[in-house]
Amino acid sequence: MTDSSNLFKKLTDNRQKHLETSPSSPPTQPSSTPSPKKRGRPAKGKRSDPDWIGRTYYIRRETDLDVEAELLQLKRQGHELDKSELVDSLLSAWLKWRKGENIEIQLSEISPIQKDDK
Repeated sequence: MTDSSNLFKKLTDNRQKHLETSPSSPPTQPSSTPSPKKRGRPAKGKRSDPDWIGRTYYIRRETDLDVEAELLQLKRQGHELDKSELVDSLLSAWLKWRKGENIEIQLSEISPIQKDDK
């Protein structure tokens, strides 16, 4: 026998001796209690929503900062809108515009404030 096969034989022999000398425990029966509640937060966000898909795009830093400032202003006015919803709305408006629909109507649906109101 080679050294590696001797080593394997010793390991299996030791395992067998351990099993023979340890008291056998009765087989466990499945409990009738329900399984414990999962830990962590429930999956309710866009990441777990099959209607949303994650994408990565690059934008200029200055644009991102300006968008954050505008979204914060909207939030303070009681209008909840995050970047992914904004991008989704803008892309949807662009697609409708490409199909010949009125883009001004589409953009007014995204933001409650228009430049003329400021």
